[in-house]
Amino acid sequence: MDAQIAQAIELIRSRMPIRELVGRYVALKPSGKGVWKGLCPFHQEKTPSFQVSEDKGLCYCFGCKNGGDIFAFLQKIEGIGFREALERLAQETGVELPQFKGRSSGRKEALQILELTQAYFRANLSGSAERYLQERGLNPASIERFGLGYAPKSWDGLIRHLQGHGVDPQEAVEAGVLVEREGRYFDRFRHRVTFPVLDPMGRIVAFTARALEKDDNPKYLNSPETALFKKSQLLYGYPQARSTIRERGRAVVVEGLFDVIALHQMGFTEAVAVLGSSLSGEQAHLLRRADAAELYLAFDADEAGRKATLQSLNLEIARSFVVYAVLLEDGKDPGDLLLLPDGKERFEVALEAALPEVEYRFEAAAAGLDLKRPEHKQKVLEALKPRLISSEPFDPVVEKLKAKVISALELSPRALEDYLARARTPKRAASAAPDRTLGIGLARPDLTEKRLLRELDVIALLYSVPEEEFLQWALYVEDHTWPPEGSLLAEFMQAARSEQGKSRILRYFEQRGEGARLMDVLMKSPSFDQQNLEAHLNVALARVREVYYELRLDKLKAQLNSTADLDKTRTLTKEIQEVLQAIEAERRGYKR
Repeated sequence: MDAQIAQAIELIRSRMPIRELVGRYVALKPSGKGVWKGLCPFHQEKTPSFQVSEDKGLCYCFGCKNGGDIFAFLQKIEGIGFREALERLAQETGVELPQFKGRSSGRKEALQILELTQAYFRANLSGSAERYLQERGLNPASIERFGLGYAPKSWDGLIRHLQGHGVDPQEAVEAGVLVEREGRYFDRFRHRVTFPVLDPMGRIVAFTARALEKDDNPKYLNSPETALFKKSQLLYGYPQARSTIRERGRAVVVEGLFDVIALHQMGFTEAVAVLGSSLSGEQAHLLRRADAAELYLAFDADEAGRKATLQSLNLEIARSFVVYAVLLEDGKDPGDLLLLPDGKERFEVALEAALPEVEYRFEAAAAGLDLKRPEHKQKVLEALKPRLISSEPFDPVVEKLKAKVISALELSPRALEDYLARARTPKRAASAAPDRTLGIGLARPDLTEKRLLRELDVIALLYSVPEEEFLQWALYVEDHTWPPEGSLLAEFMQAARSEQGKSRILRYFEQRGEGARLMDVLMKSPSFDQQNLEAHLNVALARVREVYYELRLDKLKAQLNSTADLDKTRTLTKEIQEVLQAIEAERRGYKR
Protein backbone atom coordinates (compact mmCIF):
# COMPACT_ATOMS: atom_id res chain seq x y z
CA MET A 1 0.00 0.00 0.00
CA ASP A 2 1.21 3.50 -0.84
CA ALA A 3 2.55 5.32 2.23
CA GLN A 4 0.34 8.35 1.53
CA ILE A 5 -2.78 6.20 1.39
CA ALA A 6 -1.74 4.46 4.62
CA GLN A 7 -1.41 7.85 6.31
CA ALA A 8 -4.82 8.90 4.99
CA ILE A 9 -6.36 5.70 6.35
CA GLU A 10 -4.91 6.38 9.80
CA LEU A 11 -6.15 9.96 9.70
CA ILE A 12 -9.66 8.78 8.77
CA ARG A 13 -9.58 6.30 11.66
CA SER A 14 -8.58 9.05 14.07
CA ARG A 15 -11.44 11.27 12.91
CA MET A 16 -14.18 8.63 12.67
CA PRO A 17 -14.63 6.73 15.96
CA ILE A 18 -15.96 3.26 15.25
CA ARG A 19 -18.65 3.69 17.90
CA GLU A 20 -20.04 6.70 16.02
CA LEU A 21 -20.14 4.87 12.68
CA VAL A 22 -21.61 1.62 14.03
CA GLY A 23 -24.06 3.58 16.18
CA ARG A 24 -25.77 4.83 13.04
CA TYR A 25 -26.89 1.30 12.29
CA VAL A 26 -26.92 -0.44 15.69
CA ALA A 27 -28.40 0.64 19.04
CA LEU A 28 -25.37 0.36 21.35
CA LYS A 29 -25.28 0.07 25.13
CA PRO A 30 -22.16 0.37 27.34
CA SER A 31 -20.56 -2.93 28.35
CA GLY A 32 -17.37 -1.94 30.17
CA LYS A 33 -14.72 0.70 29.66
CA GLY A 34 -14.62 1.63 25.97
CA VAL A 35 -16.74 -1.40 25.03
CA TRP A 36 -20.28 -1.31 23.65
CA LYS A 37 -22.78 -4.04 22.80
CA GLY A 38 -25.81 -4.33 20.55
CA LEU A 39 -27.85 -6.68 18.38
CA CYS A 40 -25.83 -7.82 15.40
CA PRO A 41 -26.84 -6.07 12.14
CA PHE A 42 -25.63 -9.03 10.08
CA HIS A 43 -27.90 -11.76 11.48
CA GLN A 44 -31.08 -12.05 13.50
CA GLU A 45 -30.61 -12.48 17.23
CA LYS A 46 -32.42 -11.73 20.49
CA THR A 47 -29.41 -11.54 22.81
CA PRO A 48 -26.69 -9.00 21.89
CA SER A 49 -23.49 -10.66 20.72
CA PHE A 50 -22.16 -7.74 18.66
CA GLN A 51 -19.36 -5.84 20.38
CA VAL A 52 -17.60 -2.57 19.60
CA SER A 53 -14.19 -1.72 21.07
CA GLU A 54 -13.34 1.97 20.94
CA ASP A 55 -9.72 1.40 21.98
CA LYS A 56 -9.06 -1.16 19.25
CA GLY A 57 -11.23 0.50 16.62
CA LEU A 58 -12.90 -2.82 15.90
CA CYS A 59 -16.36 -4.38 16.00
CA TYR A 60 -17.17 -8.07 16.01
CA CYS A 61 -20.10 -10.45 16.38
CA PHE A 62 -19.26 -13.49 18.50
CA GLY A 63 -22.28 -15.23 16.94
CA CYS A 64 -21.97 -14.91 13.17
CA LYS A 65 -18.25 -13.90 13.23
CA ASN A 66 -18.75 -10.72 11.17
CA GLY A 67 -16.80 -7.59 12.00
CA GLY A 68 -13.69 -5.53 11.38
CA ASP A 69 -12.59 -1.91 11.46
CA ILE A 70 -14.60 1.10 10.22
CA PHE A 71 -13.83 0.29 6.60
CA ALA A 72 -14.78 -3.39 6.86
CA PHE A 73 -17.97 -2.55 8.76
CA LEU A 74 -19.08 0.03 6.19
CA GLN A 75 -18.29 -2.41 3.36
CA LYS A 76 -20.43 -5.15 4.88
CA ILE A 77 -23.33 -3.01 6.05
CA GLU A 78 -23.63 -1.08 2.80
CA GLY A 79 -22.52 -3.79 0.38
CA ILE A 80 -19.69 -1.74 -1.12
CA GLY A 81 -16.00 -2.34 -1.89
CA PHE A 82 -13.00 -1.14 0.13
CA ARG A 83 -12.23 1.71 -2.23
CA GLU A 84 -15.80 2.97 -2.08
CA ALA A 85 -15.77 2.77 1.72
CA LEU A 86 -12.45 4.60 1.86
CA GLU A 87 -13.68 7.38 -0.45
CA ARG A 88 -16.93 7.78 1.46
CA LEU A 89 -15.28 8.00 4.88
CA ALA A 90 -12.58 10.31 3.50
CA GLN A 91 -15.24 12.68 2.21
CA GLU A 92 -17.13 12.58 5.51
CA THR A 93 -14.04 13.19 7.65
CA GLY A 94 -12.52 15.81 5.36
CA VAL A 95 -9.45 13.74 4.54
CA GLU A 96 -7.96 14.32 1.09
CA LEU A 97 -6.98 11.05 -0.55
CA PRO A 98 -3.93 10.82 -2.79
CA GLN A 99 -4.73 9.68 -6.30
CA PHE A 100 -4.87 5.89 -6.48
CA LYS A 101 -2.37 4.24 -8.75
CA GLY A 102 -3.47 2.49 -11.91
CA ARG A 103 -7.12 1.71 -12.36
CA SER A 104 -8.44 3.89 -9.53
CA SER A 105 -7.64 7.16 -11.34
CA GLY A 106 -9.64 5.78 -14.26
CA ARG A 107 -12.50 5.00 -11.91
CA LYS A 108 -12.60 8.62 -10.80
CA GLU A 109 -12.56 9.86 -14.40
CA ALA A 110 -15.38 7.46 -15.30
CA LEU A 111 -17.52 8.78 -12.44
CA GLN A 112 -16.94 12.33 -13.64
CA ILE A 113 -17.80 11.38 -17.23
CA LEU A 114 -21.03 9.74 -16.06
CA GLU A 115 -21.97 12.86 -14.09
CA LEU A 116 -21.37 15.03 -17.18
CA THR A 117 -23.45 12.59 -19.23
CA GLN A 118 -26.28 12.78 -16.71
CA ALA A 119 -26.23 16.60 -16.88
CA TYR A 120 -26.54 16.36 -20.68
CA PHE A 121 -29.48 13.95 -20.50
CA ARG A 122 -31.27 16.00 -17.83
CA ALA A 123 -30.84 19.23 -19.79
CA ASN A 124 -32.46 17.64 -22.84
CA LEU A 125 -35.54 16.24 -21.10
CA SER A 126 -38.46 18.00 -22.82
CA GLY A 127 -40.97 17.56 -25.62
CA SER A 128 -41.93 13.99 -26.56
CA ALA A 129 -39.75 12.39 -23.90
CA GLU A 130 -41.30 14.46 -21.13
CA ARG A 131 -44.80 13.80 -22.46
CA TYR A 132 -44.06 10.05 -22.53
CA LEU A 133 -43.13 10.09 -18.83
CA GLN A 134 -46.27 12.06 -18.01
CA GLU A 135 -48.38 9.57 -19.97
CA ARG A 136 -46.88 6.82 -17.82
CA GLY A 137 -48.23 8.68 -14.80
CA LEU A 138 -44.94 9.99 -13.41
CA ASN A 139 -45.04 13.34 -11.63
CA PRO A 140 -42.21 15.93 -11.66
CA ALA A 141 -41.07 14.93 -8.16
CA SER A 142 -40.54 11.29 -9.23
CA ILE A 143 -38.75 12.34 -12.41
CA GLU A 144 -36.46 14.54 -10.34
CA ARG A 145 -35.88 11.98 -7.58
CA PHE A 146 -34.80 9.26 -10.01
CA GLY A 147 -32.96 11.67 -12.33
CA LEU A 148 -34.74 10.66 -15.54
CA GLY A 149 -33.46 12.31 -18.70
CA TYR A 150 -33.48 12.15 -22.48
CA ALA A 151 -30.80 11.18 -25.01
CA PRO A 152 -31.49 13.17 -28.23
CA LYS A 153 -31.55 11.59 -31.71
CA SER A 154 -28.16 13.09 -32.54
CA TRP A 155 -25.28 10.69 -33.16
CA ASP A 156 -22.69 13.04 -31.70
CA GLY A 157 -24.50 15.38 -29.30
CA LEU A 158 -23.03 13.72 -26.23
CA ILE A 159 -19.58 13.52 -27.84
CA ARG A 160 -19.54 17.28 -28.38
CA HIS A 161 -20.85 17.91 -24.86
CA LEU A 162 -18.11 15.75 -23.30
CA GLN A 163 -15.36 17.16 -25.51
CA GLY A 164 -16.42 20.63 -24.39
CA HIS A 165 -15.50 19.50 -20.87
CA GLY A 166 -12.14 18.06 -21.93
CA VAL A 167 -13.20 14.40 -22.07
CA ASP A 168 -11.41 12.17 -24.56
CA PRO A 169 -13.91 10.02 -26.55
CA GLN A 170 -12.03 6.82 -25.74
CA GLU A 171 -12.44 7.53 -22.02
CA ALA A 172 -16.17 7.92 -22.61
CA VAL A 173 -16.21 4.57 -24.45
CA GLU A 174 -14.60 2.97 -21.40
CA ALA A 175 -17.22 4.66 -19.19
CA GLY A 176 -19.90 3.01 -21.35
CA VAL A 177 -21.64 6.09 -22.83
CA LEU A 178 -20.05 6.17 -26.32
CA VAL A 179 -19.51 3.47 -28.94
CA GLU A 180 -16.47 3.16 -31.21
CA ARG A 181 -16.65 1.54 -34.65
CA GLU A 182 -13.73 1.50 -37.07
CA GLY A 183 -12.13 4.49 -35.41
CA ARG A 184 -15.31 6.59 -35.31
CA TYR A 185 -17.25 7.46 -32.17
CA PHE A 186 -21.03 7.60 -31.69
CA ASP A 187 -23.47 8.30 -28.86
CA ARG A 188 -24.55 4.95 -27.39
CA PHE A 189 -28.05 6.19 -26.45
CA ARG A 190 -30.20 8.04 -29.01
CA HIS A 191 -33.85 9.11 -28.81
CA ARG A 192 -34.38 7.32 -25.52
CA VAL A 193 -35.56 8.13 -22.03
CA THR A 194 -32.58 7.60 -19.70
CA PHE A 195 -32.48 6.11 -16.22
CA PRO A 196 -29.25 6.60 -14.23
CA VAL A 197 -28.21 3.50 -12.29
CA LEU A 198 -26.70 4.27 -8.89
CA ASP A 199 -24.35 2.24 -6.72
CA PRO A 200 -25.03 1.89 -2.96
CA MET A 201 -23.16 5.16 -2.37
CA GLY A 202 -25.57 7.01 -4.65
CA ARG A 203 -23.04 7.54 -7.47
CA ILE A 204 -24.04 7.14 -11.13
CA VAL A 205 -22.27 4.07 -12.52
CA ALA A 206 -24.34 3.27 -15.61
CA PHE A 207 -27.48 4.07 -17.60
CA THR A 208 -30.50 2.21 -18.86
CA ALA A 209 -32.38 3.83 -21.76
CA ARG A 210 -35.93 3.14 -22.94
CA ALA A 211 -36.75 3.46 -26.65
CA LEU A 212 -39.46 5.96 -27.60
CA GLU A 213 -40.26 4.38 -30.98
CA LYS A 214 -41.84 0.94 -31.33
CA ASP A 215 -39.47 -0.32 -34.01
CA ASP A 216 -36.36 0.79 -32.12
CA ASN A 217 -34.80 -2.33 -30.63
CA PRO A 218 -33.96 -3.29 -28.02
CA LYS A 219 -36.72 -1.67 -25.99
CA TYR A 220 -34.26 -1.19 -23.11
CA LEU A 221 -30.58 -0.57 -23.84
CA ASN A 222 -28.10 -0.85 -20.97
CA SER A 223 -24.58 0.42 -20.44
CA PRO A 224 -22.01 -2.33 -20.87
CA GLU A 225 -20.50 -3.76 -17.71
CA THR A 226 -17.44 -1.81 -16.60
CA ALA A 227 -15.13 -1.63 -13.60
CA LEU A 228 -17.84 0.46 -11.94
CA PHE A 229 -20.93 -1.37 -13.15
CA LYS A 230 -21.73 -5.03 -12.48
CA LYS A 231 -25.47 -5.42 -12.88
CA SER A 232 -25.70 -8.54 -10.70
CA GLN A 233 -24.26 -6.54 -7.78
CA LEU A 234 -26.66 -3.58 -7.93
CA LEU A 235 -30.36 -2.93 -7.45
CA TYR A 236 -32.17 -0.13 -9.24
CA GLY A 237 -33.61 2.29 -6.69
CA TYR A 238 -31.57 0.89 -3.77
CA PRO A 239 -30.12 4.22 -2.53
CA GLN A 240 -33.61 5.79 -2.62
CA ALA A 241 -35.20 2.76 -0.92
CA ARG A 242 -32.59 1.85 1.71
CA SER A 243 -33.90 3.99 4.58
CA THR A 244 -37.47 2.74 4.12
CA ILE A 245 -36.29 -0.88 3.87
CA ARG A 246 -34.51 -0.44 7.20
CA GLU A 247 -37.51 1.31 8.74
CA ARG A 248 -40.16 -1.18 7.54
CA GLY A 249 -37.98 -4.28 7.66
CA ARG A 250 -39.03 -5.36 4.19
CA ALA A 251 -38.22 -4.88 0.52
CA VAL A 252 -40.46 -5.14 -2.53
CA VAL A 253 -38.44 -6.54 -5.44
CA VAL A 254 -39.70 -5.98 -9.00
CA GLU A 255 -38.39 -6.40 -12.53
CA GLY A 256 -38.99 -3.05 -14.20
CA LEU A 257 -37.47 0.36 -13.65
CA PHE A 258 -40.86 2.03 -14.19
CA ASP A 259 -42.29 -0.36 -11.61
CA VAL A 260 -39.88 0.96 -8.99
CA ILE A 261 -40.61 4.62 -9.72
CA ALA A 262 -44.37 4.00 -9.83
CA LEU A 263 -44.34 2.16 -6.49
CA HIS A 264 -42.27 4.92 -4.87
CA GLN A 265 -44.73 7.50 -6.19
CA MET A 266 -47.62 5.49 -4.66
CA GLY A 267 -45.86 5.37 -1.29
CA PHE A 268 -44.11 1.99 -1.47
CA THR A 269 -40.66 3.51 -1.13
CA GLU A 270 -39.10 0.16 -0.16
CA ALA A 271 -39.27 -0.98 -3.81
CA VAL A 272 -36.16 -1.93 -5.80
CA ALA A 273 -35.64 -3.65 -9.15
CA VAL A 274 -33.24 -6.37 -10.23
CA LEU A 275 -31.04 -5.50 -13.20
CA GLY A 276 -31.17 -8.99 -14.61
CA SER A 277 -33.64 -11.84 -14.95
CA SER A 278 -33.87 -12.64 -11.21
CA LEU A 279 -32.51 -11.70 -7.81
CA SER A 280 -28.79 -12.48 -7.45
CA GLY A 281 -26.89 -13.44 -4.32
CA GLU A 282 -25.08 -10.09 -4.26
CA GLN A 283 -28.35 -8.20 -4.57
CA ALA A 284 -29.88 -10.24 -1.74
CA HIS A 285 -26.86 -9.37 0.41
CA LEU A 286 -27.53 -5.68 -0.21
CA LEU A 287 -31.08 -6.11 1.08
CA ARG A 288 -29.86 -8.08 4.08
CA ARG A 289 -27.44 -5.29 4.94
CA ALA A 290 -30.32 -2.83 4.78
CA ASP A 291 -31.99 -4.91 7.54
CA ALA A 292 -34.71 -6.38 5.33
CA ALA A 293 -36.34 -9.31 7.09
CA GLU A 294 -39.09 -9.87 4.51
CA LEU A 295 -38.89 -9.95 0.72
CA TYR A 296 -41.94 -9.45 -1.48
CA LEU A 297 -41.11 -10.65 -5.00
CA ALA A 298 -43.43 -8.91 -7.46
CA PHE A 299 -42.14 -10.27 -10.77
CA ASP A 300 -44.20 -10.58 -13.94
CA ALA A 301 -47.01 -13.13 -13.97
CA ASP A 302 -45.77 -14.87 -17.15
CA GLU A 303 -43.59 -17.96 -17.38
CA ALA A 304 -40.38 -15.91 -17.27
CA GLY A 305 -41.61 -14.14 -14.14
CA ARG A 306 -42.43 -17.43 -12.40
CA LYS A 307 -39.00 -18.76 -13.32
CA ALA A 308 -37.35 -15.61 -11.96
CA THR A 309 -39.29 -15.93 -8.70
CA LEU A 310 -38.23 -19.54 -8.22
CA GLN A 311 -34.60 -18.75 -9.07
CA SER A 312 -34.66 -16.00 -6.46
CA LEU A 313 -36.18 -18.34 -3.87
CA ASN A 314 -33.46 -20.90 -4.53
CA LEU A 315 -30.67 -18.55 -3.49
CA GLU A 316 -28.95 -19.77 -0.34
CA ILE A 317 -29.10 -16.31 1.23
CA ALA A 318 -32.83 -16.06 0.47
CA ARG A 319 -33.35 -18.58 3.23
CA SER A 320 -32.47 -15.87 5.75
CA PHE A 321 -35.58 -13.89 4.71
CA VAL A 322 -39.29 -14.53 5.00
CA VAL A 323 -40.20 -14.50 1.30
CA TYR A 324 -43.56 -13.86 -0.37
CA ALA A 325 -44.66 -13.90 -4.01
CA VAL A 326 -46.89 -10.98 -5.03
CA LEU A 327 -49.45 -11.74 -7.75
CA LEU A 328 -51.31 -8.83 -9.34
CA GLU A 329 -54.78 -9.16 -10.90
CA ASP A 330 -55.01 -9.75 -14.65
CA GLY A 331 -51.23 -10.14 -14.94
CA LYS A 332 -50.62 -6.40 -14.52
CA ASP A 333 -47.20 -4.96 -13.69
CA PRO A 334 -46.84 -2.66 -10.65
CA GLY A 335 -46.13 0.24 -13.03
CA ASP A 336 -49.55 -0.21 -14.68
CA LEU A 337 -51.28 0.57 -11.37
CA LEU A 338 -50.06 4.15 -11.39
CA LEU A 339 -52.62 5.01 -14.08
CA LEU A 340 -55.52 3.52 -12.07
CA PRO A 341 -57.35 5.67 -9.52
CA ASP A 342 -57.25 2.83 -6.99
CA GLY A 343 -53.77 1.61 -7.96
CA LYS A 344 -52.29 2.09 -4.51
CA GLU A 345 -55.13 0.18 -2.86
CA ARG A 346 -54.78 -2.66 -5.38
CA PHE A 347 -51.11 -3.07 -4.61
CA GLU A 348 -51.83 -2.99 -0.86
CA VAL A 349 -54.32 -5.83 -1.37
CA ALA A 350 -51.75 -7.76 -3.45
CA LEU A 351 -49.15 -7.41 -0.68
CA GLU A 352 -51.61 -8.61 1.94
CA ALA A 353 -52.60 -11.57 -0.26
CA ALA A 354 -49.00 -12.41 -1.22
CA LEU A 355 -48.29 -16.13 -1.20
CA PRO A 356 -45.75 -17.40 1.32
CA GLU A 357 -42.84 -19.26 -0.23
CA VAL A 358 -44.31 -22.70 0.52
CA GLU A 359 -47.64 -21.95 -1.15
CA TYR A 360 -45.99 -20.35 -4.17
CA ARG A 361 -43.55 -23.23 -4.67
CA PHE A 362 -46.32 -25.79 -4.52
CA GLU A 363 -48.66 -23.87 -6.84
CA ALA A 364 -45.85 -23.39 -9.37
CA ALA A 365 -45.00 -27.11 -9.26
CA ALA A 366 -48.63 -28.23 -9.53
CA ALA A 367 -49.76 -25.78 -12.22
CA GLY A 368 -51.74 -27.60 -14.93
CA LEU A 369 -51.49 -31.02 -13.26
CA ASP A 370 -54.16 -33.39 -11.99
CA LEU A 371 -53.10 -34.20 -8.44
CA LYS A 372 -55.26 -37.34 -8.41
CA ARG A 373 -53.03 -39.01 -11.00
CA PRO A 374 -49.95 -40.81 -9.62
CA GLU A 375 -47.72 -39.72 -12.51
CA HIS A 376 -48.65 -36.07 -11.87
CA LYS A 377 -47.95 -36.45 -8.17
CA GLN A 378 -44.55 -37.74 -9.22
CA LYS A 379 -43.97 -34.61 -11.33
CA VAL A 380 -44.79 -32.37 -8.36
CA LEU A 381 -42.39 -34.28 -6.13
CA GLU A 382 -39.64 -34.07 -8.74
CA ALA A 383 -40.14 -30.30 -9.08
CA LEU A 384 -40.05 -29.78 -5.30
CA LYS A 385 -37.31 -32.30 -4.54
CA PRO A 386 -34.35 -29.84 -4.59
CA ARG A 387 -35.99 -27.72 -1.88
CA LEU A 388 -37.31 -30.65 0.13
CA ILE A 389 -33.80 -32.02 0.56
CA SER A 390 -32.15 -29.64 3.01
CA SER A 391 -28.84 -29.90 4.83
CA GLU A 392 -30.22 -27.84 7.72
CA PRO A 393 -31.28 -29.91 10.76
CA PHE A 394 -34.44 -27.81 11.03
CA ASP A 395 -35.45 -25.81 8.01
CA PRO A 396 -38.88 -24.23 8.64
CA VAL A 397 -39.65 -23.89 4.94
CA VAL A 398 -38.86 -27.56 4.33
CA GLU A 399 -41.03 -28.67 7.23
CA LYS A 400 -43.97 -26.57 6.02
CA LEU A 401 -43.44 -27.71 2.43
CA LYS A 402 -43.48 -31.37 3.54
CA ALA A 403 -46.74 -30.78 5.37
CA LYS A 404 -48.22 -29.15 2.25
CA VAL A 405 -47.10 -32.04 0.04
CA ILE A 406 -48.47 -34.66 2.42
CA SER A 407 -51.84 -32.90 2.57
CA ALA A 408 -52.24 -31.91 -1.09
CA LEU A 409 -50.91 -35.14 -2.60
CA GLU A 410 -52.55 -37.35 0.04
CA LEU A 411 -49.29 -39.05 0.97
CA SER A 412 -48.35 -40.59 4.27
CA PRO A 413 -45.39 -38.98 6.09
CA ARG A 414 -43.54 -42.30 5.85
CA ALA A 415 -44.05 -42.49 2.08
CA LEU A 416 -42.65 -38.99 1.62
CA GLU A 417 -39.62 -39.65 3.82
CA ASP A 418 -38.91 -42.90 1.96
CA TYR A 419 -39.06 -40.99 -1.35
CA LEU A 420 -36.67 -38.31 -0.08
CA ALA A 421 -34.31 -40.93 1.37
CA ARG A 422 -34.06 -42.59 -2.05
CA ALA A 423 -33.61 -39.21 -3.72
CA ARG A 424 -30.70 -38.18 -1.56
CA THR A 425 -27.30 -38.98 -3.04
CA PRO A 426 -25.05 -40.85 -0.63
CA LYS A 427 -22.97 -38.35 1.26
CA ARG A 428 -19.30 -38.87 0.78
CA ALA A 429 -17.06 -38.28 3.69
CA ALA A 430 -15.88 -34.70 3.48
CA SER A 431 -12.29 -34.65 2.45
CA ALA A 432 -10.14 -33.05 5.04
CA ALA A 433 -8.83 -29.61 4.20
CA PRO A 434 -5.16 -29.63 3.26
CA ASP A 435 -3.06 -29.36 6.40
CA ARG A 436 -0.63 -26.48 6.08
CA THR A 437 1.39 -27.97 8.92
CA LEU A 438 2.54 -31.03 6.96
CA GLY A 439 5.38 -29.07 5.42
CA ILE A 440 7.02 -28.60 8.80
CA GLY A 441 6.42 -32.12 10.03
CA LEU A 442 3.62 -31.67 12.57
CA ALA A 443 2.28 -34.89 14.00
CA ARG A 444 0.10 -33.78 16.93
CA PRO A 445 -3.15 -31.87 16.44
CA ASP A 446 -2.84 -30.33 19.93
CA LEU A 447 0.49 -28.72 18.97
CA THR A 448 -0.99 -27.49 15.70
CA GLU A 449 -3.76 -25.72 17.59
CA LYS A 450 -1.34 -24.41 20.20
CA ARG A 451 0.87 -22.92 17.50
CA LEU A 452 -2.09 -21.30 15.79
CA LEU A 453 -3.33 -19.68 19.02
CA ARG A 454 0.08 -18.30 19.89
CA GLU A 455 0.62 -16.94 16.39
CA LEU A 456 -2.77 -15.26 16.62
CA ASP A 457 -1.69 -13.62 19.89
CA VAL A 458 1.33 -12.11 18.13
CA ILE A 459 -0.76 -10.90 15.21
CA ALA A 460 -3.26 -9.32 17.61
CA LEU A 461 -0.44 -7.32 19.19
CA LEU A 462 0.74 -6.17 15.76
CA TYR A 463 -2.74 -4.85 15.05
CA SER A 464 -2.42 -2.46 17.99
CA VAL A 465 0.36 -0.45 16.34
CA PRO A 466 -0.29 2.59 14.11
CA GLU A 467 -0.49 1.91 10.38
CA GLU A 468 2.76 3.75 9.64
CA GLU A 469 4.67 1.55 12.15
CA PHE A 470 2.98 -1.71 11.19
CA LEU A 471 5.53 -2.99 8.66
CA GLN A 472 8.45 -2.09 10.93
CA TRP A 473 7.01 -4.13 13.81
CA ALA A 474 6.01 -6.97 11.49
CA LEU A 475 9.61 -7.29 10.34
CA TYR A 476 10.72 -7.18 13.99
CA VAL A 477 8.47 -10.19 14.67
CA GLU A 478 9.81 -12.04 11.65
CA ASP A 479 13.42 -11.44 12.72
CA HIS A 480 12.70 -12.81 16.20
CA THR A 481 10.66 -15.90 15.30
CA TRP A 482 11.71 -17.17 11.85
CA PRO A 483 8.18 -18.53 11.22
CA PRO A 484 8.33 -21.89 9.39
CA GLU A 485 6.97 -22.19 5.88
CA GLY A 486 3.27 -23.04 5.83
CA SER A 487 2.52 -21.44 9.19
CA LEU A 488 -0.10 -18.74 9.66
CA LEU A 489 2.54 -16.30 10.89
CA ALA A 490 4.70 -16.91 7.82
CA GLU A 491 1.76 -16.20 5.55
CA PHE A 492 0.93 -13.10 7.61
CA MET A 493 4.48 -11.82 7.21
CA GLN A 494 4.38 -12.36 3.49
CA ALA A 495 1.19 -10.29 3.29
CA ALA A 496 2.70 -7.59 5.53
CA ARG A 497 5.82 -7.30 3.36
CA SER A 498 3.62 -6.73 0.34
CA GLU A 499 2.45 -3.56 2.12
CA GLN A 500 -1.22 -4.44 2.01
CA GLY A 501 -1.95 -2.56 5.24
CA LYS A 502 -3.64 -3.87 8.36
CA SER A 503 -7.20 -3.67 7.03
CA ARG A 504 -6.43 -5.47 3.81
CA ILE A 505 -4.49 -8.19 5.62
CA LEU A 506 -7.51 -8.83 7.83
CA ARG A 507 -9.70 -9.20 4.73
CA TYR A 508 -7.09 -11.50 3.22
CA PHE A 509 -7.27 -13.85 6.22
CA GLU A 510 -11.08 -13.69 6.20
CA GLN A 511 -10.98 -15.09 2.67
CA ARG A 512 -8.47 -17.72 3.74
CA GLY A 513 -10.71 -18.86 6.57
CA GLU A 514 -8.84 -17.55 9.63
CA GLY A 515 -10.50 -14.11 9.76
CA ALA A 516 -13.05 -15.08 12.42
CA ARG A 517 -10.44 -16.57 14.73
CA LEU A 518 -8.18 -13.58 14.29
CA MET A 519 -11.03 -11.16 15.05
CA ASP A 520 -12.00 -13.25 18.07
CA VAL A 521 -8.47 -12.94 19.48
CA LEU A 522 -8.28 -9.24 18.62
CA MET A 523 -11.51 -8.49 20.49
CA LYS A 524 -10.62 -10.62 23.53
CA SER A 525 -7.01 -9.47 23.89
CA PRO A 526 -6.57 -6.93 26.74
CA SER A 527 -5.72 -3.32 25.95
CA PHE A 528 -2.35 -1.94 27.08
CA ASP A 529 -0.25 1.20 26.89
CA GLN A 530 1.51 1.57 23.54
CA GLN A 531 4.79 2.18 25.40
CA ASN A 532 4.65 -1.39 26.71
CA LEU A 533 4.23 -2.93 23.25
CA GLU A 534 7.77 -4.28 22.98
CA ALA A 535 7.58 -5.97 26.40
CA HIS A 536 4.24 -7.60 25.58
CA LEU A 537 5.47 -8.57 22.14
CA ASN A 538 8.66 -10.18 23.45
CA VAL A 539 6.64 -12.38 25.79
CA ALA A 540 4.34 -13.42 22.93
CA LEU A 541 7.35 -14.11 20.69
CA ALA A 542 8.96 -16.30 23.34
CA ARG A 543 5.77 -18.33 23.58
CA VAL A 544 5.66 -18.71 19.78
CA ARG A 545 9.31 -19.81 19.63
CA GLU A 546 8.58 -22.30 22.40
CA VAL A 547 5.85 -24.00 20.41
CA TYR A 548 8.03 -23.98 17.26
CA TYR A 549 10.69 -25.84 19.28
CA GLU A 550 8.03 -28.24 20.59
CA LEU A 551 7.03 -29.01 17.03
CA ARG A 552 10.67 -29.63 16.17
CA LEU A 553 10.95 -31.88 19.21
CA ASP A 554 7.89 -33.85 18.17
CA LYS A 555 9.37 -34.44 14.75
CA LEU A 556 12.75 -35.50 16.14
CA LYS A 557 11.13 -37.99 18.53
CA ALA A 558 9.17 -39.50 15.64
CA GLN A 559 12.41 -39.91 13.68
CA LEU A 560 14.13 -41.45 16.71
CA ASN A 561 11.37 -44.01 17.16
CA SER A 562 11.59 -45.04 13.51
CA THR A 563 15.37 -45.60 13.21
CA ALA A 564 17.60 -48.48 14.27
CA ASP A 565 20.83 -46.84 13.09
CA LEU A 566 23.13 -46.22 16.09
CA ASP A 567 24.89 -43.13 14.67
CA LYS A 568 21.60 -41.57 13.66
CA THR A 569 20.19 -42.35 17.11
CA ARG A 570 23.07 -40.49 18.77
CA THR A 571 22.66 -37.49 16.46
CA LEU A 572 18.92 -37.33 17.06
CA THR A 573 19.36 -37.72 20.83
CA LYS A 574 21.81 -34.82 20.90
CA GLU A 575 19.43 -32.64 18.85
CA ILE A 576 16.57 -33.53 21.18
CA GLN A 577 18.61 -32.42 24.20
CA GLU A 578 19.46 -29.12 22.50
CA VAL A 579 15.82 -28.49 21.63
CA LEU A 580 14.73 -29.29 25.20
CA GLN A 581 17.24 -26.74 26.50
CA ALA A 582 15.94 -24.17 24.02
CA ILE A 583 12.36 -24.81 25.16
CA GLU A 584 13.35 -24.34 28.79
CA ALA A 585 15.18 -21.11 27.95
CA GLU A 586 12.09 -19.68 26.23
CA ARG A 587 9.90 -20.62 29.20
CA ARG A 588 12.26 -18.92 31.64
CA GLY A 589 12.23 -15.86 29.42
CA TYR A 590 8.46 -15.30 29.43
CA LYS A 591 7.82 -16.53 33.00
CA ARG A 592 10.14 -14.01 34.63
